[in-house]
Amino acid sequence: MFSLYTDTPEFFQDICDEIRLFLPEKHIRQLDDKNEMDAGKMLRHFFWHDEAGWHTRLEYYIDGVLVLEKEANPVFADQKTGQDIDIKRNTLLSKKMRKHHVKLAVYELLQEYYERHMPWGSLTGIRPTKFLRELAAADGLEQARRVFLDTYHVSPEKTDLAARITKVQEPFFADVAENDVDIYVGIPFCVSRCKYCSFISRDVRQSEQLRDVYLQKLFYEMEKMRGTLGSYSVRTVYIGGGTPTALGERELEVLLYRVNTLFPQKREFTVEAGRPDTITPEKLALLQEAGVERISINPQTTKDETLELIGRRHTTADFFHAFEYAKEAGFKSINTDIILGLPKEDIHDLEHTLCDVMRFEPENVTVHTLALKRSSEFALERQSDLPSAQEAEEMVDFAQEFLLAHGYEPYYLYRQKYMNGNLENVGFAKPGRECVYNIDIMEETVSNMAFGAGGISKRVFGAQNRIERAANVKDLKHYTERTDEMVARKKELFGQGN
Repeated sequence: MFSLYTDTPEFFQDICDEIRLFLPEKHIRQLDDKNEMDAGKMLRHFFWHDEAGWHTRLEYYIDGVLVLEKEANPVFADQKTGQDIDIKRNTLLSKKMRKHHVKLAVYELLQEYYERHMPWGSLTGIRPTKFLRELAAADGLEQARRVFLDTYHVSPEKTDLAARITKVQEPFFADVAENDVDIYVGIPFCVSRCKYCSFISRDVRQSEQLRDVYLQKLFYEMEKMRGTLGSYSVRTVYIGGGTPTALGERELEVLLYRVNTLFPQKREFTVEAGRPDTITPEKLALLQEAGVERISINPQTTKDETLELIGRRHTTADFFHAFEYAKEAGFKSINTDIILGLPKEDIHDLEHTLCDVMRFEPENVTVHTLALKRSSEFALERQSDLPSAQEAEEMVDFAQEFLLAHGYEPYYLYRQKYMNGNLENVGFAKPGRECVYNIDIMEETVSNMAFGAGGISKRVFGAQNRIERAANVKDLKHYTERTDEMVARKKELFGQGN
């Protein structure tokens, strides 16, 4: 049991994220009384202001014994001018700056006690490359790197990775206009559920009636936004899931027709064909005829024993056949996802998977680190045969070195909660074959209009450095019953009212 008292309850979850970097604490009890003592591990955090300035104090107890305490007197300064900021009066900066300080203070205390350094330091809940780019815009890249290294304790290797990615991304920001929008279309159906999956997908073979109703409502939602779209320029379209190619040929053909009718002009058109056991020459032909340039075929691993263990229900041979079909079809770009840290796999299995993938020379390779999401079967089963955090880090380093040696460059990065080793997911691409949608969505530089259950639309107000969001409900049945509400949310977000 871990208990936490904080003077800043608005940052309770942020502090919990820092604690979970060091300890596998699923449930952290929030204490309301600063004098309450609790068994097990307990952290007390005090943050106050008086005539002398700001003060923070952290006390770490184990079984009622104070094992470490730290005090500090933080000064909040403007990044550009270096002048102190009165955060009590400047409410715009106050919450963000206080939260950064609180998280960092907790991280430094736990880092000292456990004598462990996290690869991404105290950074949680933010996009590292976006944060580095914002720091660099204010003070230059070298100063931004120093802030990563010295203030947030990010490792030199991860700092270099983030800097390398921001360099690759620069050309993609040059032509972004205020009225640009990316389109996401969600197809939450698959042919089976992988054990690590926490997405809102249903087995398409057991949900035919729901599938048909869902598609009708999806097309209705898109059609209702036609008028609003007239004020925007569609930059990319991404059909994801689930697995869109889990649909039958007829349903897939109608989906592609509807998308092309509503969004005829687009710089990039991607469809996830992630499950090799959903790919046929006939479906690939439909994608080609619809102008799809980029698809994703994802083995996750080419070790058949692991595929069976994680519930993929396809074989490595299925992946080989699917990729051969796709290469013959002549797509401009094919992406392949792999996952590091799967159960009973080691660095030799990873090397074998990478070598198998290189046989087809995909334009993109996305390297994921396994995340044990709370709603997945893996989290519920608490798998004991997963690689350690150190082994996962070695796998990540090996994969990155391997792909760099084969001519790939990292071009986007994101992190999730509950990732093994506090690591990251990185997309690699051959130069000139980067996925524009992935860069846009991860760096939040372009507005995004998301259709379907669970989609989150974002409107980017670049001049104001502000983002507003509108989320669709996740439950598929609720989505089909409340589609008009989803339309109204988007219309309000994108400036057309109800």
